[in-house]
Amino acid sequence: MRRPLMNGATSSRERQMKLSLLIGAAALVLSMQAAQAAENPAEVDAVVAATMAANDKAKLCQSGQPGITAAIGTQVRTLAGQGKIKGNPQAVGAEAGQKIGRSCQGG
Repeated sequence: MRRPLMNGATSSRERQMKLSLLIGAAALVLSMQAAQAAENPAEVDAVVAATMAANDKAKLCQSGQPGITAAIGTQVRTLAGQGKIKGNPQAVGAEAGQKIGRSCQGG
């Protein structure tokens, strides 16, 4: 049960715990192949666009799967935190990772 602070706000510890759970779940799924398709391809495209805008493509591609996964995880968390991902963040991230991986391979 959530305990409000005296001013009615939730504690920063509770927010940190929720964020940690989201990060852990996203990292786990992003490291595996996508088992479930993202519900909204536009969300996948938004993560890909944000990831590519925030990173140099050559360096991102050279970083391999671990670097791509980390970069995508950052953007998934950011967009999910802004409410721009309504579907499954893990599925969106996994598909975005596959899309960037194909782009790095020239596909």
